[in-house]
Amino acid sequence: MSEDILEIQTLISSDENSNKCSGYSILLQFQQHSCLHPSSLQSLAQSSNCIISSTISDISHHDEEIAAQALKCLGFMIYHPSIVSTLRVDDVDLVLDSLSKLITTTKLKTVCNLGVWCLSVQQLGTSFLVTHFNSLLRAIVHALDNPMGSLSTTFEATQAIMKLSGQLNEQMRDSSHIWAPPIYRRLLSTDKREKDSSERCLLKISSTVIPPSLDLSKVLVKDLKIKLLNGMKDLLDNGMKIQAIQAWGWFIRVLGSHALKNKHLVNDMLKIPEGTFTDPDPQVQIATQVAWEGLIDALVYHSIFASEKKTPAKDTSLQKHNSFGRSNCEDQVNGIYKSIKLIMTPLIGIMSSKCDMSVHSSCMNTWCYLLHKLDTSVNESALTKMVLEPILKAIFQKGPDSKTIWLWNLGLDLLSDSVSQKCRDVNCVGIGLSSSGKSSWKQHPIRWLPWDISRLDFYLSIIFVLIRQASGTTVTCDHRSHVYDAALRLFIYILKGVKLEMESPSTNYDGIICCLNTLLTFMKKVCEDLYSDGSENYDVYYTSLKFIDAITKELGFSILGSPLYKFSLDLKYINGMKSGDHNKNQKFLTVNCISYMDKVSPLVYLIVLYFRTVVQLTLKSQQSDRISQEMSEYFTLIFSVSDPLDNLLTCIGLLYKHIEPIYLIIWIAVAQGLNSCVYDATWKSLKESLSDSIGYSSICHLLVYPIIAHFEVPRLTSSNASASMAKYLISPETKPRLELAIQTWKSLYGYLREGFECSTSTNFSGDLCKLINRCLDENVGMLERGTDFKLRCNDIDLGVLHLSGNFLIHILEQIHTLELVSETNRSKSECDSKILYSIKNCLTFASKYMNLLRIKMVTDPLPGFVGTSRLSSALARFIKCLHWKQDILLFLEIISCPLLQWLSNMGMHDEKTNDQLKLLWTEILSSLRRSQPPFHFGSALLELHEPLFEKTLDHPSPSISETTIEFWNSTFAQQIIFDFPPRLLHVLDKLSRHGKLKLQNRSGWSFKKCHTHEEGGNALQGYRVSAKHNRTSKRVELMLDTQKEAPPLSFKKKRLELTEHQKEVRRAQQGRERDTGGHGPGIRTYTNADFSQGFDDSQESLENIRDSEAILEMLRKTI
Repeated sequence: MSEDILEIQTLISSDENSNKCSGYSILLQFQQHSCLHPSSLQSLAQSSNCIISSTISDISHHDEEIAAQALKCLGFMIYHPSIVSTLRVDDVDLVLDSLSKLITTTKLKTVCNLGVWCLSVQQLGTSFLVTHFNSLLRAIVHALDNPMGSLSTTFEATQAIMKLSGQLNEQMRDSSHIWAPPIYRRLLSTDKREKDSSERCLLKISSTVIPPSLDLSKVLVKDLKIKLLNGMKDLLDNGMKIQAIQAWGWFIRVLGSHALKNKHLVNDMLKIPEGTFTDPDPQVQIATQVAWEGLIDALVYHSIFASEKKTPAKDTSLQKHNSFGRSNCEDQVNGIYKSIKLIMTPLIGIMSSKCDMSVHSSCMNTWCYLLHKLDTSVNESALTKMVLEPILKAIFQKGPDSKTIWLWNLGLDLLSDSVSQKCRDVNCVGIGLSSSGKSSWKQHPIRWLPWDISRLDFYLSIIFVLIRQASGTTVTCDHRSHVYDAALRLFIYILKGVKLEMESPSTNYDGIICCLNTLLTFMKKVCEDLYSDGSENYDVYYTSLKFIDAITKELGFSILGSPLYKFSLDLKYINGMKSGDHNKNQKFLTVNCISYMDKVSPLVYLIVLYFRTVVQLTLKSQQSDRISQEMSEYFTLIFSVSDPLDNLLTCIGLLYKHIEPIYLIIWIAVAQGLNSCVYDATWKSLKESLSDSIGYSSICHLLVYPIIAHFEVPRLTSSNASASMAKYLISPETKPRLELAIQTWKSLYGYLREGFECSTSTNFSGDLCKLINRCLDENVGMLERGTDFKLRCNDIDLGVLHLSGNFLIHILEQIHTLELVSETNRSKSECDSKILYSIKNCLTFASKYMNLLRIKMVTDPLPGFVGTSRLSSALARFIKCLHWKQDILLFLEIISCPLLQWLSNMGMHDEKTNDQLKLLWTEILSSLRRSQPPFHFGSALLELHEPLFEKTLDHPSPSISETTIEFWNSTFAQQIIFDFPPRLLHVLDKLSRHGKLKLQNRSGWSFKKCHTHEEGGNALQGYRVSAKHNRTSKRVELMLDTQKEAPPLSFKKKRLELTEHQKEVRRAQQGRERDTGGHGPGIRTYTNADFSQGFDDSQESLENIRDSEAILEMLRKTI
C-alpha cells in the first residue's frame, strides 16, 4: 500500500497534466477503496500532509479537469474523521483560505460547485471554522447569489449553509441577515428545483433563523416592500396559490415579533391567507394552515407570559418603576391576546364548517402547534377560554359519525391529557388510558399542568356537550357508547381532582360549597336536560346513572353526607311531582318525603337524581332490568354509610311517590341493597338506624310496597280514563320480576326479623302483618267490585294474590319455626303477649287472604302461586305447632269463618286441595286434644264452633266426617252435655240414630243440677259467646287489640239464620230460669245486661268481665 501512495504522490507532483490526471484518478480510487479497508485508510492518513499540499495547489489549476479532480480528493480528506485528525493546523488554514478564495474568484462553474461542496461536507473543528468564518460566509453567499446561474452551485451553497448552521449556530444566527435573504427570496422562484432547495434549507435551519434576529427582520421588511409582497400577489394571480402561501408562511416567520411594529405591512400580508383559507381546493386550504403556523411563530412567544407572572418587588422605593414595568408588561400581554384571537379566528371557522377530512386534520395540527407554542401559559384560564374551549366545542358541535369519529377521538385524547394532569399521582386504575400517544400532535408536546379549580366549569361544560351530541338520533350505538365511556373517564378524572382540591388544607368552606354546587348543578343538567327526542336512546339514562355512581364513590360520604353542606333541592322532578293526596295508600306512609327546595345533603340530592333517572328509564323503556345489578350495588353503597337513615327514608319516600307495578324493579334494587347491609354483621350503623322508630316504621312500609303497588292499578285506571289496563297486565317479561321480588322480600324479611327479634319494644312480624291487613282492608273493595272473578296468569289482580300469598306463607313459617317451636320460652308476660300479637295479626292476614281466594277464582295461576291447597297446608303446619289454649282459641276465632266457606265449597276444588283441607281440619282437631291447659268439651265449646261442627260432622267427604265423628266420640261424647246448640240437633240426631256418634246419657236430676252449676259458672268465667252479625260462626271475643278490626266478608243468609238461632237460645234460657230460679243448667249466652247474673257480687263481677284482660284470663281457665 505504501508503494501506491508513493506512486500517487509522484504523479500528482509532476508538471505533466497527464500525470496529474492519472495521479488524482488513482487517488480517488484509493480513497474509495480505503472506505472498506482500514489498512488503506491508515496509509492514506499517514501520508495526508504530503498529499494535501499538492492538492491545495492544484484546485486552482487552469485545467478544469485537474482542478475538479483535486477538489474531489480534497473534499474526501477534509470529510473523513480519520484523515481530518491527522491534518496540521497550517494545512487546515490553508485549505479554508484556498477554498474561500477559489469560490469567489473562479470562472468555472464546476470548480465553484465542487469548492462549495467541499465546505458542505467538511468535518473540520469549530475552532478552525470560527477563525475563517467571515471568509467562508462570503464564499457561500457568493455561491448563493449564483452569478454563473448554476442550480447545482445554489444547491451546494444551501447545503453548506445547513452544515455551518449545525457547526456554528450562534455565528450563523447573528449573520442570518447576510445569508438568509438569498435563500428566502428564492421561495418565489418559478423554478421549482430552486424553490424546493431553498425551502428544504429553511426547514433544516429553522431553529437558527426562528425566532429571527432584528437585523434579519428589518432586511425582510425592505424586501417585502420592494419586491416580495408583490411577488406573492403575482403568484396568486397566476394560480400558484400553494407556492404563494408557502412563501407567505416563511416570510411571516422571519418577520417574527417585528411584525407587530409593521402593522400596515402585516395587514397587507394577511390579505393573502384571507383568500386562500376559503379556497375550494383542499390542498390550498391545507397549505394555508401550515403557513399559518408561521404567524404563530411570529406572534406567540412565552417570555411575555413569564414576565407577567413575576412577583412584583416589595421595596416601596421601586414602586413607581415597577408600576411602569407592570403596565408595559400588561400592554404586551394584551397585545398577545389580540394576536391569539387573530390566530384563532380562521381555525375556529374551519373547525365549525363542513370541510374535507384532511383540512380538519391539518387545522387540528395547526391548533395543537399553537398550544405547544403557548407552553405552560396554555393552562391559564383566559387562554383556556380563548384557545381551548372554542375548538373543542367546534369539534363536538356535531354528533360523531363515521367521518368525524377520528376527529372526536383526537379531541377526547387531548382533553384527557389535560384533565388527567391533576391526578397523575392518584390511583386511576380502571379509568382507562388515553390513546393520545399515537396522536399526530405529539410531535409538538403540550405542557399541561395540574389544572386549577377555576377550570371545573369549563371541563364540565365540555363533558355535557359530549353527552348531548352523542345522544343524537343519528348517532350509532357503537359511537354513542364510545363517547359515553370517554365522557365518564373524563368525569372520573375531574372528580379525583376535585377531591384533592377539597382535601387540601388551603381550601376553605366556601371553596368546598362552590365545588359541590358546581358538580350538583352539572348532574342536574345531565339528568334533567338531556333527552332522546322521542327516540329509543336509553343509553343516556344508563350513562347518567354511571355519573351519579361515580360522583358518589369518588367524593365519598365524608363530603357528600356531611351535615355541614346543604343545598336546595331545586329539581324539576320534585317540583313537578304530584303530592299523592289522591292516593289513599299515602296515608300508610308515616315517613315524610322530601319536598321541593328542601335543604338536603349532596348525597340525598344525588339519591333523588338517581331515583329520577331510574324512574324515567323504567317508565319509558321498561328495561331497567338491564341495570338491576348496578342499582342494587348503588343502594348497597348508600346504605353502608355511618348514618344511613336519611338515605333510607329518602328512598322509601320516593318509592311511595311511584306506586305502580312497573317500579317493582326499583323496589327490588332498594331491598337488595338494604338486604346486603343488614346481612353484613360489620355494618352496625344501619342496624342501629333501623331501631329508630321512624326507621322501623319505614322498613315495614318498604316491605308492604309490592302489595300496595299492585293494588294501585285499579285506582289508576279508574281515575284516568286514558290509562289502559293492558299495560299493567303480567307479561312473560314481568313474571321473573315477580319471582325475584318474592325471593328478595323473603330474604330481607328474614334478616330484619332476626335483627328485631331481641327487641323488647318492637314486634316485627305482628306489626308488618297489621300494616298489610290495613292495606288489604283499604283496597279489597276494588277487587270485590271487579267484574272478572276468574283470574288468568296475566291478570293484574293475580299479582296482588301472588305476592300476598307468598309473603303470608313465609311469615307463617317464620313465626311457627322461630316463635312457637320452643314453648319453654313462653311466659305469662311480655313474650306471651308479643307472640299472641304476632299470631293474631298473622292469622288475620291469612283470613283476609282466604277471603280473597274465595272472591277471585284463579284458573291459570303463576308458578309458585299460593292457592287454597298450599295455604291449607301452611295453616296445618302452623296449628300443629300450637299448644297453648289461648293460641288455639285465637286460631279458631280468626280462621273459622273463611275455613267454613272452604269446607262448604270443597266440591269446587281439586283432589289435592281437598286433601290439604282435610289435613288442616285434622290438625285443628288434634290441637283441641293436646291443648294446655286442656279444653272442657262441653256445650260452651259447641256453642262457640257450632257452624264448624255442623258442617264437618255430616260432611260429604267421609274423611272429614269420620275424623270429626271420631273426635266427637273421644271428647264431647265423654262429657254430659245438657244443652246442645239447636243447629246441631238434626245432625246429632241423624248420626246417633245410625250408631256413628255417641251421646252421654243424663244420669239424674241431682247430678244434672250439680253439674249445671259448675258448668254454667265456668262458662261465665271463661268467655262470653256473642253472635256476630257479620260472621258465619259464633266466636269468643278475645279483645287482644283495642283497634277495631274490619269485619270479613259474610253472607246474608247465614247471618239471618244465626240471628234466629240466637233468639231460640235465649228463649230456652228464659225457660230454664223460670224452672231453676235463674240458675238452670246448660250454657247461657250473655249480653252486656246479663253479666251480673250468676254472681253474688254482681257489680264487681261486671267490671271485671268488661276488662278485656280479665275476659282473656277467664277464657284460659274455663275452656
